Amino acid sequence: MHELVVGQCTDCAPVPRGLTARVLITSGGSVFHRTESCQGLQDGQRKARRFGRENHPARTVAVSIALETGRGACIICFPGYRPAVEAKACQVRVDGIWVPGILNQWRQEANRRWSGVVTYTLDGDQVTVTKDQAELRPASS
Repeated sequence: MHELVVGQCTDCAPVPRGLTARVLITSGGSVFHRTESCQGLQDGQRKARRFGRENHPARTVAVSIALETGRGACIICFPGYRPAVEAKACQVRVDGIWVPGILNQWRQEANRRWSGVVTYTLDGDQVTVTKDQAELRPASS
């Protein structure tokens, strides 16, 4: 046992709902994963090799460390995780195809149309962008 209070110790910190206590990260990645067999992780590794970047092996860390370093949850590994109370599952139109995503925030633009800040995976990368309301729809049930 140690003298740290909960929240100071990364091993004792409460695990956010929908995540696991231990996750996988790579030095070059921006998200954390549940398993090494994750398609998103494998696609990211392939993409790094294709572009001549260094390929970093995955290592296991406490989820609190992954979150503290600014990484997001892989939406393939953690499809039920919502980083904020207002975040919701949605569909995002990308190049004419509807893909699963997470709607993080709605914004009303100067032209009075709504846009949403959304996160989705594209070619192995997790992308967060602002999309017009016409390019967003509720998640399939």
